[in-house]
Amino acid sequence: MKTNDIFSEIAALHIHDVKNNLAQLAAEAEARGDIRNQDLALRSSETLTQLLCFYRSETHNLHVQIEAQNPHELITDIVNVYANSSRLPAGRLVEIQLAQAPELWFYDANLIQMVLANALQNALRFAQKKIIISVTAQTDYLEICIQDDGNGYPTTMLETQIEHVPVSSGGTGLGLRLAHRIVALHTNNGRAGEIILSNHHGARFQLRLP
Repeated sequence: MKTNDIFSEIAALHIHDVKNNLAQLAAEAEARGDIRNQDLALRSSETLTQLLCFYRSETHNLHVQIEAQNPHELITDIVNVYANSSRLPAGRLVEIQLAQAPELWFYDANLIQMVLANALQNALRFAQKKIIISVTAQTDYLEICIQDDGNGYPTTMLETQIEHVPVSSGGTGLGLRLAHRIVALHTNNGRAGEIILSNHHGARFQLRLP
């Protein structure tokens, strides 16, 4: 085994331990009503979870557990996390449109929830007032769209394939690359999931699962 491979495996093990410690700190903060530190610990834990998943995808060890799920519950659970914490900035409204959501679809709930939570977090950063999350079934695909009313994605990002979006020191780009890999692992009858970025009165993030 090469030195870099050994380092990567050791780093992944420590990331996993630190992630669990942060989750415990978040639980303790919640128990004493310390919302600020609870949110900080949860954010840090989620960042490390993304990093660990990205490492697993790099080493071809990221596997999906696809089961029958309820898209309505998926979205309401994600939104409730933000509504019941300090993560929802003042003056921001999150509207959900689920009238056309199917009752069941097949996907890995944990991984897809992570992808959508990251997309929502980015939308909250750039939205001016409102974010709309919609779920529809479109020609054999489940489509989940997160639309904000901000200034939209930079042209350079729209012109770059998601798997090649540069990762900045702040982690920007890591979430998109990981989302692309996770969604692509969801396949059905020769079709794979996809992420589509576009601008339409703001930034639009579309996740499509076959």
